[in-house]
Amino acid sequence: MKDNAILVGDAGGTNVRFAVAHVGSGRVSVSDIWKRPGAGYPSFEAALDAYLSEAKPSLTGAAFGFAGVVADDSVELLNRGWTVDLAAVRSRLGLHRIVAVNDFFAMARSAPELAPEQLHRIAPGHPEVHGSIAIGGPGTGFGIGVLRWSGQGWIVVGGEGGHQAFSPQTDIEWKLAEHLRKTEGYVSNEFVTAGVGFADTRDALYAVMGETPKPLSQAELIDAAKAGDAVPLAFCRLRARTVMTAMGNLALVANATGGAFIAGGVSQHLDPWLRERESLERFYARGVRSGLMEPIPVSLVVSESAPLIGAAHLWRDEQARGWL
Repeated sequence: MKDNAILVGDAGGTNVRFAVAHVGSGRVSVSDIWKRPGAGYPSFEAALDAYLSEAKPSLTGAAFGFAGVVADDSVELLNRGWTVDLAAVRSRLGLHRIVAVNDFFAMARSAPELAPEQLHRIAPGHPEVHGSIAIGGPGTGFGIGVLRWSGQGWIVVGGEGGHQAFSPQTDIEWKLAEHLRKTEGYVSNEFVTAGVGFADTRDALYAVMGETPKPLSQAELIDAAKAGDAVPLAFCRLRARTVMTAMGNLALVANATGGAFIAGGVSQHLDPWLRERESLERFYARGVRSGLMEPIPVSLVVSESAPLIGAAHLWRDEQARGWL
């Protein structure tokens, strides 16, 4: 494949990113990442126009990940309030065809392509080179994906696994779940770990631990946890252990002999608590099938460019085989 310069983008619930990816035979490189808060723009198209007015790239293609469901040439980003008209995007770019997928679909595709410095190893293992991969984690929401190897490359299977039911395992977690059920009804892993449920889960944990809620931001709460403040510390451990439980379940379902990857902006802030023994037990302890989990390494994705790299590889995949 000849070298191509393509536009790649990642429109999440909080930020929107664009960059130029150089895609050639066997390689993808991403440069000049442009990142802005999505709240600063009334639409995805407005953010795209702002980027194009600054960068003015010469393009042969484009691939985007959106924090929403892509259907019938449009995308609704529920946590951003945008509805994207893909026909309008193609027209703006002067392209007949673009790749448009869920943002975590793009994140998932990046997993086997990331360099060691783009990952933090949470737990060691013995991955198979072309073994299936499980990837997931919380940001504004909670995304999941599974990759399987075929004779034509990696195949991504996406889903809405972040909405699986929260599975409490301690007295405090059971009390928290009951408290949240009274106000929310259904309590998901996403609600407990991701930005969408942050304030409600924070206040509920203060209540069940018998303390008056404090209106701490996510950054303030993490700082308080690192300082040893009891409720913030319990909150970070709750999030980390819920993530590891969810990822253990996903790895078991996928038979993820190629490894498990934890992604998402929230996950990066949970790094110290993801490594704790209790969190690791939530990942590996699966009763009579715990032996299947032992060889699976767990890595934390720390590269901001990961979903852009994934989008570029998806464009390359479609060019090579005609499908994703």
